[in-house]
Amino acid sequence: MRRSFNFLRIATLVIIFTLISCDRDENTDSDDNKCNVTNPAEEIAWLKEAIDNVKQDVYSYYVMANYKGETVFYYGNCNPAANYSSIVQNCSGENLGDTNDLYYELTQITILWKHEESKCNFQE
Repeated sequence: MRRSFNFLRIATLVIIFTLISCDRDENTDSDDNKCNVTNPAEEIAWLKEAIDNVKQDVYSYYVMANYKGETVFYYGNCNPAANYSSIVQNCSGENLGDTNDLYYELTQITILWKHEESKCNFQE
């Protein structure tokens, strides 16, 4: 009887430690969470329009990132003479805030679009 009680106790501890040690994946679909599209730059209407508006600018680029488990986008410009402001937007195009204010909360930052002859020096 004592032997089965010890076994039950050990089994319970193993289960508890296993459950506690498992990483909780807050963003289980981070690779797939691209606004439920394959190519956001082409398939999200507001983003495609925004990119089309700067398509000729060799200093412009668009970034895709993760903000609090949500795919977001923002505009960038590497022209040293440019003075611009950038807004973080979600998949629906809603403004989430100024890029400078939210930048340190952004993860999985990747260049989504840049001009073919981009003048920007990205460390890829």
